[in-house]
Amino acid sequence: MDSKTKIKFNVLAIICIIVFAFALTPKTMQNDTYYTISIGEHIMQNGIDGQDPFSWYDLKYTYPHWLYDVGIYLIYSKCGGMDGIYISTVILSCLLGIVLYVANAKINKNNLFAFVLTLGVMFLMQDFITARAQLVTFILFVLEILFIESFLETKKKRYVFRTYANCFINCKLTCSSILRILYIFHAICCRIFYCLIKRFRFCIQNQSL
Repeated sequence: MDSKTKIKFNVLAIICIIVFAFALTPKTMQNDTYYTISIGEHIMQNGIDGQDPFSWYDLKYTYPHWLYDVGIYLIYSKCGGMDGIYISTVILSCLLGIVLYVANAKINKNNLFAFVLTLGVMFLMQDFITARAQLVTFILFVLEILFIESFLETKKKRYVFRTYANCFINCKLTCSSILRILYIFHAICCRIFYCLIKRFRFCIQNQSL
């Protein structure tokens, strides 16, 4: 497709992804949401003290996603309570969908395939789209893949610094090792698919000559 058609398709695809992400975001909150609010309040009042504030025993606690906890508490206390948290979750869900689409389009070089793949990934991840720190971590993981792919393609050092900055931010958030593996596997599969398509086109062009 030409550049104008590609721009129109990208705009339409992003609008559809935003609507789809909005539909996937639940209004009900998990139990962890209330825990996150309480931890954020505790950190604002006492700082990071390394202790579990809700245990009857003297237990150590490392606050693995303190930055998100504080952010959610501030949204809850100053931006409309649970409604504010729901709006922030919708925004993060939409941002996840957009970043996924951009990364898929970057890797696959096929906007239609990237759009379909993004909707599929978002649908499979709907159980994880909620007010938890992992939602932000998903976005950071996709950005990390996007920065690495951009560096491999352009060799520009700014993408290396962005990758380091992304990792630093991610140190304040949390995500399971299984999801890390799934994202890496997704990137490898997309890269293999792109290489196969590129080789297939090369063979077709040689045959035509």
